[in-house]
Amino acid sequence: MKTNFIHLLILCLFLYLPHLLQGQTDPIVRKIKIQGNETFSDKKIKDLLSTKASTWIGRKFLGQEASYYTRDVDLLFQKELKHYYYSEGFVHLQILPTITTLNKRNTKIRITLRLQEGAPVVINKLRFESSDTLWRQQLLQYSRQPKTKITALPGIRFRDDLIWNDRNLINQQMVDHGYAYAIVEPLINADSTKNSATIIWKLNPGPLNHFGPISISGAEYTPERLIYKQLTIKKGDQYSRQALNISQQQVYQLGTFRIASLQAQLNDAQTDTIPIHIAITEAPRHSVKFGLGYGREDYVRAFVDYQILNFTGGARRLNLFAKHSRIEPYRFEATVTQPAAFSPNSTLALKTAIQKTEEPGYKLFSSSADLSILQKINKNLSATFDLFYETINLDTTSLALIEDLDILDNYSKNGFSATLIVNNTLPRFDPSSGWMVTVRPKFNTTLLNSEYPFLKLQTEVKHYQRILEPIILAMRFKAGTIKPVGNNSTIPVEERFFAGGSRSVRGWARQELGPVDESETPTGGNSTVEFSIEPRIKIYGPLSMVLFLDGGNVWSEANAINLSELRYAMGSGIRFSTPIGPVGIDLARPVWDETKKWQLHFNIGHAF
Repeated sequence: MKTNFIHLLILCLFLYLPHLLQGQTDPIVRKIKIQGNETFSDKKIKDLLSTKASTWIGRKFLGQEASYYTRDVDLLFQKELKHYYYSEGFVHLQILPTITTLNKRNTKIRITLRLQEGAPVVINKLRFESSDTLWRQQLLQYSRQPKTKITALPGIRFRDDLIWNDRNLINQQMVDHGYAYAIVEPLINADSTKNSATIIWKLNPGPLNHFGPISISGAEYTPERLIYKQLTIKKGDQYSRQALNISQQQVYQLGTFRIASLQAQLNDAQTDTIPIHIAITEAPRHSVKFGLGYGREDYVRAFVDYQILNFTGGARRLNLFAKHSRIEPYRFEATVTQPAAFSPNSTLALKTAIQKTEEPGYKLFSSSADLSILQKINKNLSATFDLFYETINLDTTSLALIEDLDILDNYSKNGFSATLIVNNTLPRFDPSSGWMVTVRPKFNTTLLNSEYPFLKLQTEVKHYQRILEPIILAMRFKAGTIKPVGNNSTIPVEERFFAGGSRSVRGWARQELGPVDESETPTGGNSTVEFSIEPRIKIYGPLSMVLFLDGGNVWSEANAINLSELRYAMGSGIRFSTPIGPVGIDLARPVWDETKKWQLHFNIGHAF
């Protein structure tokens, strides 16, 4: 019995040994080098290959997976490269024999892929064919306009993605002009000997369509009249997918839905009238959000937000919000929001709040009421108008000792402010392109016996641009000024400008940069300038790093800005992407400055 078992064990080892040895002898791909790629970058080509190079550090700490070099890898390389290059118009691609270099132990291999791209195929003619003469002429004229969005034009290198993008564009134009059943197909006549291609667009508009009856399902506590009010379409209007999408966005803006979907009831008969069904999935009427975090400035912070949807009807929302941190020991807010107050894209909100604030430059207790109107003008432009009233109980012992300080410990503020925001950044929560411009004037009046009337103006510009494949350049400029109005000569301390901190000039602690008294307590100022330049460099997966140069200062007087007095800081940081946004650590210190102290900052989200 024992002898049989030993024989069986030897047989199993004999059968398995070749596989075991094969797994041990296949070398790990350590490096991939590309030669002859004149049109596309090394990174672009390496990204399309399924076989990846890896390092020991990358495998152990950065989540890289090892790729092993086998005799099938070369065939896979050829297949992937040919597929990509052919789709980009390079039909004469030649792949030369691969050069491989093994290390001394034959455990790692370096691969050199050698390419000869050849001349690409270029589009030489573009035609439109259709039984509808009007559409044929309109699209031909559109393709010849300087600002045309059609991309596969004569003189352009042939690319598959241009063809499919143009197909969607042409189809979208026809659908948005009432032809819901339009069919657009490309016919490509390519001549590889002449490296040229003719693109013929076959157009079949189908019947002209109009919107039919509109029905709603799933709305239990949201009044249907409010949903209909959000629509830009009505029965009998000429069909347009764009109008349907805008209506869907405006319905969703009511804020009471998890899902709001407008569905066109297309059919095989291609009838000229298209019914529309609005499928609604409402969000729970009661919900609670809470969060817990830590930062170098506010230490432990926590919040809770309780929301009631359809509060007293009319799709109104009630939010009860509470927050604690070192900077705000407590803040309580109650906000009633009315969506679609005056138009489908306007929102009216009434907020009351009480809070205690403990900043390095002051401590106070405040209670306030704000009535604001938010108007979304288009997808990139919005404006807010706000009426405010606030009472302040100031701890004057916390203020800096300055000679002209003449401020009460109890006073009120009232007036109005406006905010204009232009924002075309994408993606919104972690931008890699676009601009964001914010302008905010604020006027504190004397209408309700406010002791310190003033006029305040702030502006901020942010820009994001990808300069290389792994690098996004982020830039920010911020400026502000505040002036007393009338016989007043005092600006309330909480309205003054302060600089320094994790979202300001990072070489200084919060409110540390700017005028101070003899005990180094910040006094704040009436004008400020700040800027930041920050390359954001992707390392691997969710991990990235930033390098930054910050500059700025605060001046005591409104008209005292002196750019020669700007102070600067440099530093670096690490970012880790999460579902709620990037989490990061920044380390910075002043440069070209007498101050040399390092500052460490923890953040959720980017600094700007």
